[in-house]
Amino acid sequence: MIKFLLLFLIPVVSFADAKVIMVKYMNTPWGHVHQNSSRYSASLTTVSCGHPLKVLELNNKGWTKVIAGPYTGFVQENNLVSKKPECLQDKYPRFFDDLKLEITQMYYWGKLYDQYVEGKSRLK
Repeated sequence: MIKFLLLFLIPVVSFADAKVIMVKYMNTPWGHVHQNSSRYSASLTTVSCGHPLKVLELNNKGWTKVIAGPYTGFVQENNLVSKKPECLQDKYPRFFDDLKLEITQMYYWGKLYDQYVEGKSRLK
């Protein structure tokens, strides 16, 4: 009986140890929560624009440690905003419903958004 209780209480205790600093929202149409702070690391889950993410750590070389549902991982800082953004999915729900995107398609769109590099070119 004790082994049974320990098996189910240990994940709850480790989750309770995590201190949530704030809540931020995904700013891109689709994005990924990564296992490590690298755009090439394994994806734990795909999230859509406006999805709330609980922030655990900031300033990790452009990455933020977050909790998304049962997953704890990393999201690129430039994909997060403090206030819930006005998302195309919310603004035009019929359009997005008619696209009938499957989860694998959302996954690949999220991977594409992970590869975008925003900023100014240093070339002249």
